[in-house]
Amino acid sequence: MMKIKTIKTHKEMGKKDLKSNLKIMVALDLTKMDPILINYVNFLCTVWGVEHIYFVHNIKQYKLESLQESFLEEGISIEDVIDKELQRSIEQYYTADIPYTVLLTSDDYTESILTHLSKEYKIDIMLTGNKDELQGTGALNQKLVRMLGTNVLLVPEKTRPQLKKVLIPTDFSSSSAKSFEEAQTLIESSNGEIEALHVYNIPSFFFPYINTEKAIDKTRNQLKEKVQQFKKRYQLSDNIPFKYMDRKDLSVVEAIELHAEKEDFDLIVVSAKGGNKIASLFIGSVTNDLLIRNRKMPLLVIN
Repeated sequence: MMKIKTIKTHKEMGKKDLKSNLKIMVALDLTKMDPILINYVNFLCTVWGVEHIYFVHNIKQYKLESLQESFLEEGISIEDVIDKELQRSIEQYYTADIPYTVLLTSDDYTESILTHLSKEYKIDIMLTGNKDELQGTGALNQKLVRMLGTNVLLVPEKTRPQLKKVLIPTDFSSSSAKSFEEAQTLIESSNGEIEALHVYNIPSFFFPYINTEKAIDKTRNQLKEKVQQFKKRYQLSDNIPFKYMDRKDLSVVEAIELHAEKEDFDLIVVSAKGGNKIASLFIGSVTNDLLIRNRKMPLLVIN
């Protein structure tokens, strides 16, 4: 059974004059990840046109029932305990001048309730933690990307509040093109720059039989032509630089992360769906692998 409780709405007259008017939902879980997410939201409110923030916490029904028994003797509701803890954390760390609403839910399937809330409140971006040392796994994030009809922003523990350099890995698909459009809109107010990256590979077993330098030159020339066609087809700005990277013995994901860390990017933007146009039930393989890995920079998945 789902229970939704609007605990508090704060500063109802938030700014709404910026272009995007985004509605952001932040998934809190009463762990040490919460202050990290709230602080990152504070930063986003300074660079994005945010209309409203929804802080949501879901407690699984079976846990609610077991915990409730320990509070019954004292006549205390577990919902009230969680309510107070959420309010304490938000009041301590949230500093943005944007109205917010706190939603407390009870459901055994967190991904289902977040999907429901995302549709009900017309959420543009779902913000969740990408945990490493803190407790948690990437399983929930994979489910959210599959189920949600909105963008998902994964924030790592050691992220920094900056949005100057944005990396978009591309396979030249239509899904990939959508990432450029969304990213351009989101970095306009932060004066950020976008760089595209295409990871390729020439199988090593060809090298004894072909001239390596000629093969690489031919591949790069073909990629340059492909980039021009891609830009023209999807009306992308000529100012967006495209880089090419031979992954050699690395996986595509390892190559992307190596480039992102070496060049000190602030955000990676990928499409939820790959270039093979399979059913929307599935996540593109590169995106799926990125969802379960730990990085220093956030990952924005475009749905």
